Amino acid sequence: MNKEIRKFLIDQCVLGQPVYYEDVAKIIDLDLSLLSDRELLSKTLGEISAYEYENGRPLISSVAIYKTANDHGNGFYKLCEELGIGSSSALRKEYYGFSELEKSKIFWKDEFNYEQFYSLAVPLYNDSDNPFFNIDEIAFFRKWIYKVYDKNNRDHYSAKEYLLDTVWAKTRFLSNEIVNRLDNYETSNKRMWSKRDWQEGKRVSTFKPYTWARIYKNGNKSKEIFFTVGIDPENNSFLYKLDYYHENDSNLSTLQKELCRKHIPDSLRWNEIHENDLINWNWESLIKKMVDFIAENSHHYDQLVELVWGDTKSEEVFTNNLTLRQLPEGGLVDLPKLNPKFEGVDTDFIKKSANDKELGDFGEELVLDYEKKKLSEKGLYNFVDKVKIVKDGNGYDIKSFDENGNDIFIEVKTTQGNSKTPFYLSLNEKLFFEKERDKYFIYRLYNFDSERNYADFFIIVDINKRLLFQPTEYRVYLKKN
Repeated sequence: MNKEIRKFLIDQCVLGQPVYYEDVAKIIDLDLSLLSDRELLSKTLGEISAYEYENGRPLISSVAIYKTANDHGNGFYKLCEELGIGSSSALRKEYYGFSELEKSKIFWKDEFNYEQFYSLAVPLYNDSDNPFFNIDEIAFFRKWIYKVYDKNNRDHYSAKEYLLDTVWAKTRFLSNEIVNRLDNYETSNKRMWSKRDWQEGKRVSTFKPYTWARIYKNGNKSKEIFFTVGIDPENNSFLYKLDYYHENDSNLSTLQKELCRKHIPDSLRWNEIHENDLINWNWESLIKKMVDFIAENSHHYDQLVELVWGDTKSEEVFTNNLTLRQLPEGGLVDLPKLNPKFEGVDTDFIKKSANDKELGDFGEELVLDYEKKKLSEKGLYNFVDKVKIVKDGNGYDIKSFDENGNDIFIEVKTTQGNSKTPFYLSLNEKLFFEKERDKYFIYRLYNFDSERNYADFFIIVDINKRLLFQPTEYRVYLKKN
């Protein structure tokens, strides 16, 4: 994507003035009398608008129009069709390009939006310049793990050089890009391709069975607790996790290692992407996944460091926080049958309502704090104070933001029960999520511990696909005779 043209278009939006295709062409030295150059201009503008669209912002190429026709070109409407916005002919009749132009002007004149998104914090990668992991090099890696290295063997030397230039270089590139997108983190990613070992009483070097890079909070390297990312050919996977240094020469004592082993949550201990599935990933998606993983679990990292190296006890450290878990497996195929018993039960409805309200409030406060920390870890400080709990009746509980500054709406459901405890959704909440389904998330908190103010939770995204809805009460009206 041409970043220079992107900034030029944004500046035109701020000025509130359309720009002609000819003006854009001059900047990148194109001759619009040539078909090839016209196609290149269309591609350049299309890439920019596609990127903006994918990040929830208006199509800024709409600011560019024909000088004589005072209209948008076929390339603009073809792009809209490719993005699934609608048919090009229908959109042209609706003057969609000009409505997007107005949206672009409004969006970029907002000082907050301009400050946050004018410069791209996340560079875009061309796969030909930065080739992604591939299954062939992982298979090659697998053939060499644990082999004793012979520096005089040409095949051994060639294998070492190949691995350094592929899986090791790519792991290093990945970890550098991850810490560039996080605040207050550093990485240790030296291409230490070999490990010391013993063979027949002699010291030897063997090919390592992994390419893991470590990611720490700044200044915490010596504490040897870290996030890990890298290739694990023995398990046919790309691996990411929260970990600690296990070896005998670790700075961690036996007791400290045991604390790490005991208190790293299972959901962070081992996560992998199978090598066959890497074809569905690229640098952008993998970097985003890793940044999210670290940002969403940074509080666990902080707690573990505090527990292992501080003076506090575990019951004091592991309080007032959430642990993100995977969506539970299993569930129901069909709704359960209702079997009312028609037996009287004494219920203190006032007390029950108060308890439910208190439980819900605790859950919302935990999620509010979690979202603010997550945005802070990504360096999105301008958004932190904008995260808020909204008033009842809005159809959701918390307004927050994604990494691109787009609104997200969070409904919090809290229980002291297990992960599969059913919960209630009001009609208002259901109607709101149907209206904002791309921005609506349910944070399901479970195993809530009121003494520690702690809960596990998972996030429900595809609500209609993941949930079954069962009506449990009716609104009743008088019927006309």
